[in-house]
Amino acid sequence: MTGKWQLKDHEAERQIFNRRLIIAGVFIVLLFAALILKLVNLQFSQYEYFSARSDGNRLHSQYVAPARGLIFDRNGALLADNQPIFNLSVIREQVGDLDEMLNNLRTLIGLSDDEIEQFSIRLRRNRVPFSSVPIRFVLSEEDRSAIAVNGHRLPGLAIEPQFVRSYPLSALTAHSVGYVSEINREELDQMDETERQNYGGTNHIGKSGVERTYEGLLHGKVGYEIVEKNNRGQVMRELDRTDPVAGKNITLHIDAQLQIAAEQALGDFRGAIVAIEPATGGILAMVSKPGFDPNLFVTGISTKDYKLLVEDRINTPLFDRTTNPYPPGSTVKPFLGLSGLELGLVDYDYAIQDPGYFRLPGVAYRWGDYTLRTAIGGGHGHTNLQKAIYQSCDTFFYDLGNRMGIDAMHEYMSLFGFGQNFAVDIGYARTGVMPSRDWKQESRGEPWYPGDTINSSIGQGFMWATPLQLATAVAIIANKGVVVQPRLLRAVEDEPFVPEIRDPVPDIVLKDQDYWRYMEEAMTMVVHRPYSDTFRDYGTAYEAIAQADRTMPYRMAGKSGSAQVVGISQSILKSGDIVVSDLNKDHGLFISFAPAMHSEIAPQIAIAVIVENGEHGSSVAGPVAKRIIDEYLLNILQIDFATHPSNPNSLISQVND
Repeated sequence: MTGKWQLKDHEAERQIFNRRLIIAGVFIVLLFAALILKLVNLQFSQYEYFSARSDGNRLHSQYVAPARGLIFDRNGALLADNQPIFNLSVIREQVGDLDEMLNNLRTLIGLSDDEIEQFSIRLRRNRVPFSSVPIRFVLSEEDRSAIAVNGHRLPGLAIEPQFVRSYPLSALTAHSVGYVSEINREELDQMDETERQNYGGTNHIGKSGVERTYEGLLHGKVGYEIVEKNNRGQVMRELDRTDPVAGKNITLHIDAQLQIAAEQALGDFRGAIVAIEPATGGILAMVSKPGFDPNLFVTGISTKDYKLLVEDRINTPLFDRTTNPYPPGSTVKPFLGLSGLELGLVDYDYAIQDPGYFRLPGVAYRWGDYTLRTAIGGGHGHTNLQKAIYQSCDTFFYDLGNRMGIDAMHEYMSLFGFGQNFAVDIGYARTGVMPSRDWKQESRGEPWYPGDTINSSIGQGFMWATPLQLATAVAIIANKGVVVQPRLLRAVEDEPFVPEIRDPVPDIVLKDQDYWRYMEEAMTMVVHRPYSDTFRDYGTAYEAIAQADRTMPYRMAGKSGSAQVVGISQSILKSGDIVVSDLNKDHGLFISFAPAMHSEIAPQIAIAVIVENGEHGSSVAGPVAKRIIDEYLLNILQIDFATHPSNPNSLISQVND
């Protein structure tokens, strides 16, 4: 029995069980120890790290864009406003397949290639994670409805309200006020880190005009906020906030009513007008026509629309005519005449006998002279400086320029701002050209010839000036030599703005202050000297201005000019068999100030007008200037000239009487 049936060894089994139980217990204890150590590590050693990561998933810091400062005209009319819109934005981190989402938007709201390209550019810029990036500005109601209905399959999209720039006068202030548009990579690269952060919540920056010049005032300071978001990226609550500082509101010297009148006065012509208040240097109107709609650039102009603007070679709407130069023509004669008086090369009695042309000694070539007496023999006859101004006698100034020489001409004409930019806050304005021997040698590699001086003496040849420069120069005559540098900005937050001018332009002090009166009288004769039995001896603008409006209650001083566009002989221009293109016709110019020759009222407005291909300054540009001056003196300032008559002692008053 014992050999066949062996009993179990319970002691051995118990020992095996106990060993296994101990091993299992030790293993469990080690596992618990490891778990406890891990918990200790998480709770203490890595607490700050995981706490920060947790908050990073839940809490988000984002920029708060400041409200851009408004721009007003001198009477409080808005020139640049902020209007609310709804735009479509994307939070990239919440979008799975970006390409699929963009394709869905193409079908859903007609997203264009241009919009996708601009969105890609914005996406590549430095930005805060989980911040929204605009993909389309100005969503229509239909687009908003389509996005709302399909929102469940478009994660990461958001419809956000936003304020964007709006320009009520549209093209009328496109060049002077300028416009804002999206910040580009080049502009970002030019900023330091502080500036880049200040544009963190902003998509726009001033690109031209006042918007660019005073970007620092208008932009403001960005704010910040910390918000709590759920796992879908929706903001649940705001935890902390640093409010942005809004940009400052600014007021310009521009008068919106006069700006509109100036644009209308040009009619269908291309051209430019700059009007200045002589006492303050404030720019009352600054019109370049044709212009463009700056509102197109605010939310991103389409390639098609931009191409239309760029490829319009005739109207060139993007070209700012007020700050770019043209040959000034005969409008330079008053300034050259004053220079001649100051140098003693002419006086009140000096006169020439004009045969209708000028020749340099020993030179056969004749520089011709346009004259009102062409039909009866040519030439202006006996001509002094005043007559040379109101009849625009080229021969007189050929002679004066030749005796003065280009060096003295350059020196004295520069005092009036030719070849320089006197404007305080229009740094982008071109300086034109006031030629000299050195200038020609440096720019052309050629010596200066006597014939160059002859051409420069009537504002042709190498001489170029902007309408802004011409308005500045004629304002100096209106001020009798006092130079008040032109400026656009009038006030900041209703506080008068006094610019800090590092290099102020000195006043022009002549040996005899009566020279200013003499030249003012000559320029007044341009407009008001009537017909004479002697050789039709009247002002070049008399027919178009004073005779056309015999009820004109004030006197205006002026000077006409014609700037040759291409070299076409007069015989060709007069030929009935040849048609000269309108684009080859001379530009018409006119400078003026008013009221003139007035003992009680100082000049209130100085103006420069250029009409492209208008041919005649006196008959085309002159009436444009008068319409603008009428609007300002009679309608805006509402001066009652019946109670303030012109100076009865002036020569022009005696001639008219």
